[in-house]
Amino acid sequence: MKLYVTFAAIGVFWTVSAARTPTTQPASATQRATTTAPAVDPAARKILDAMEAAGKTTKTIRADLTYKTVNTSLGDSEFRTGWVAYQGKQTVKSVETPAMFRVHFETSKMGAGKTVSRKVDYAYDGKTLTIARAKNKTITRFQLPPENKGADTLQLGKGPMPLPFGQKTADMIKYFVCTTRPAKALEKDTVYLSLVPRKAHAKNLNTVYIHMWVSTKNYLPVKIVSRMKTKDNITTTFRKTVINEAVKKDLFTIPKPFGWKLIVQPFKAGQNIKP
Repeated sequence: MKLYVTFAAIGVFWTVSAARTPTTQPASATQRATTTAPAVDPAARKILDAMEAAGKTTKTIRADLTYKTVNTSLGDSEFRTGWVAYQGKQTVKSVETPAMFRVHFETSKMGAGKTVSRKVDYAYDGKTLTIARAKNKTITRFQLPPENKGADTLQLGKGPMPLPFGQKTADMIKYFVCTTRPAKALEKDTVYLSLVPRKAHAKNLNTVYIHMWVSTKNYLPVKIVSRMKTKDNITTTFRKTVINEAVKKDLFTIPKPFGWKLIVQPFKAGQNIKP
């Protein structure tokens, strides 16, 4: 099974804000028309606004993680368990640090097979995306271009996995048609969002649609179902979520263990990364 990372031109729980070029000249009528915000379901906007507000007060996150991939063409499946840690964007003495994350997979189960230990780590420290695979003892460091500043590492539809922490309403509406529906009986204490890529951005996103369940207690995601362009269905759940507890910065940097092979390479837009 594959985890796809696409840093094009997206993370549950993350900050995404495209850089804007300032201008001192007034926009023409044509320019104003093209920058008009797309229409959005008012009920969905209310959820998105609550998520954005939660992101502003949520500095760190730790949660247990499950990750299930099902290939609808081949019928293959894989179920993984692990944890995720996140630290939001920070500004200290006028120096801005991008959002950082760490995803640690501890076990893996292929189809109806046995659960085995299979440690794989993804870490982004604000500059470098690092993948550590214990099975073949390799550390791969993907260097992002300086102008990227990690903007896509957590953006839905572009990042290594759906980690929608700190998403902004304007960005979500820009890239997705966002709708909701009344909660069902089994969806206690959650609200539902459907996210379908807008035609103007569908080409640059790696997903066909995203279904998201958000806690009404803290407005952080508890479950995400993504249909990928690769025909994989990915279900990610977050449990035992703890917010705003101290997280050591070195958690987001993975050192090379003795005897492991180190690979350093630039990250290429559209590149797929296999765990």
